[in-house]
Amino acid sequence: MNICQKKVVIFGGTGFIGTHLLRNLTAQPNLKVLWTKRPTTPLPDIPNLPAPRQFENLETVSIDWISDADVIIDLASSGRGRAISQRDVLSRVSPHLRIIDGLLNVGSKAHYIFLSSGGAIYGNDDSVLLSETARCIPQTEYGLEKLIIESALLCAAETTLTTSILRVSNAYGIGQTNKPGFGVIPTLVKSLEDGEVFKIFGSAHAKRDYVNVLDILRAIDATIKTGGAGIVNIATGKGTSIAQLIALLEELTGRTVNVEHCEPLQNEPNFARLDISRAKNVLGWEPQVSLREGLAQLLKKTTLL
Repeated sequence: MNICQKKVVIFGGTGFIGTHLLRNLTAQPNLKVLWTKRPTTPLPDIPNLPAPRQFENLETVSIDWISDADVIIDLASSGRGRAISQRDVLSRVSPHLRIIDGLLNVGSKAHYIFLSSGGAIYGNDDSVLLSETARCIPQTEYGLEKLIIESALLCAAETTLTTSILRVSNAYGIGQTNKPGFGVIPTLVKSLEDGEVFKIFGSAHAKRDYVNVLDILRAIDATIKTGGAGIVNIATGKGTSIAQLIALLEELTGRTVNVEHCEPLQNEPNFARLDISRAKNVLGWEPQVSLREGLAQLLKKTTLL
């Protein structure tokens, strides 16, 4: 390895954000990228992509293999799990805690970057604008998973590890999976393409903060360069309702969404705007891709434009 290169290890490199991140980081000559994937997961189509280490899950990742990493980027998660009838928080968090404990036990001085959830971790709060110091009372198992791992990393930061926790709001962009619990935008675009019914659970005026994957990549780049950033909200600070999102897509495509109104889902957190002042001050980061621009880029990859 070139002495000037940083060794970067990525967990969760075949997911939506992970694939974009692999493409971005492997193109940077100052970084030596190592990444993991499950044996059954197909390789992403990325030029000059280094061969991955294949592990069934984080429980089987070798601590020796990552002990000399300069940067570790943890994107791995079991997903939102809305269709699962029984809670199992332990299985969601223990693989991450094993990695953190293992790194501490060997005295690793890595910079551990964890992608948390700005949409799920705060829960319901009456505040209009949420900063990183707001209380966190997650309403879902997914949010609780993120909060527990955050707490472990904050404790680890008191020893040898350097930590950065990026609380990313609702991510969207090219390549996002269309399946329940993985984003309203791909589901809405698919409904437009196929003419299928788009189900609105609860109010069409419920708002979310949609941040483009390209802006998320820029935030990760800034975090690698900055070093330990602590907890940082990565969002736009703006809310868009389902009704506004539908209207924008209809305007861009000239098509009409076939809508069905349904009862609200349980444990859905209320919307509160995320304060991104700290991201601006600590990382020198702020979003650059508007929702209109991001949707237009996404639509060009479909039959709608």
